Amino acid sequence: MSEEDVLNPPRGMRDLTGVDAELHEYMVELFKETARRNGFKPIITPTVEYFRLFEKKSGEEIKRSMYVFQDKAGRTLALRPEVTASVVRAYLKEMRSQPKPIRLYYVAQCFRYEEPQKARYREFWQGGLEIIGDPDINADVSAAFTASNFLEELGVKHYYVVGNVATYRVIMDRIGIPEETQDLVLHLIDKDRVGEALQVLRDKTSREDVVELFRRLLNSGIDEALSVIMDFKGLGEGYSIIESELAKTREFIELLNQVGFNAAYEPKLVRGLAYYTGLIFEYKTSGGLSVSIGGGGRYDGLTRVYGGEYEYSTGLALGLDRIMLLLDPGKILPSKTTVLISILEGVPLKAGYELVRRIRVKGVEVIPYRARSLSKALSLANKINAGLVVIIGRREYESGSITVKNMITGEQKYIGLNDINAFLDYIKGAGTQQPQDDAG
Repeated sequence: MSEEDVLNPPRGMRDLTGVDAELHEYMVELFKETARRNGFKPIITPTVEYFRLFEKKSGEEIKRSMYVFQDKAGRTLALRPEVTASVVRAYLKEMRSQPKPIRLYYVAQCFRYEEPQKARYREFWQGGLEIIGDPDINADVSAAFTASNFLEELGVKHYYVVGNVATYRVIMDRIGIPEETQDLVLHLIDKDRVGEALQVLRDKTSREDVVELFRRLLNSGIDEALSVIMDFKGLGEGYSIIESELAKTREFIELLNQVGFNAAYEPKLVRGLAYYTGLIFEYKTSGGLSVSIGGGGRYDGLTRVYGGEYEYSTGLALGLDRIMLLLDPGKILPSKTTVLISILEGVPLKAGYELVRRIRVKGVEVIPYRARSLSKALSLANKINAGLVVIIGRREYESGSITVKNMITGEQKYIGLNDINAFLDYIKGAGTQQPQDDAG
């Protein structure tokens, strides 16, 4: 490997620096704040898990795209491709006795070995919400509503595409199609390979009526779907299950529309994760991205896959990297004032840091800088767009004062350190002024 290769991150991964890093950090903090405000508590799970945790129910595509390796003891591990499975594992290990519903949020890096392209990376960030122990549609709405609040605060216009996999799973259960084949059929529908999905059904059942039922359902609105189902014979109690699931789906859509969000039914939406059991949805945007910026749904009973008791669960994840592509940092990032504390030669560093400790003003960043001359300090201040330069030379140090230069107006003030409040008020006032693009 050449030195040039060493300086590049692995394909599909990237460095975030400068304003991109600031925007990422801002989004992470805003997501956490929004989740906490809506009653969610943090959970942090390992980046590395046992492969079998994801092998059980993540879906064929994700299993094929996982980063899998063996540790020095020969254990098969994986970089997490998503976080829900880890949350369920942690719930079973640590949280079963907690009062339900349990409302959790996370921000985490995930990894999938996929072909990199716009809005698709091999290392990516997710902001997620999970609710365990609540069968009511309110849990789904609460998680979705919280995520929409976050997107609204960022100014990201979005709409919902809503489906329900229970309709298809119930039918396939009743005619004896094994779960592995069900997952394949749904995977093909998710990839818009409907013809292949119908052929799998035809090969497995030899029942053209089932194939025709699927074809009709995949082209029916939510109000038509139940009548289409009623035309099919032999589902038994499956009718009432499907009727209940479609009613929940309709209620979810209506609720979101009633509170100001645009949501619509899409029968072909099944999503790529095999653990979904009912209502599912995705967040779409008209901001130039054809892919979804997030999604989620019901995964009732996933706890049982890992040896626990049956538990109702729902959740979602937003793709923070994709959302970043829709944002203008200049409009999103809060304004700040940079104060450069210039400690000139002959002055102890202690004098500068004593001042740094006293400047605790929201929206103000303070940078201590030892300068050989005032001109070098002012030159640096210009380069970093500092709004204020605090000069501590020998004269200021010996007299217990500071000189403050406003880099926007050119004004200079001498302030005694015994009047620190006047200095802090001056900083706050300077924060309302906009720095010039090309200072100096």
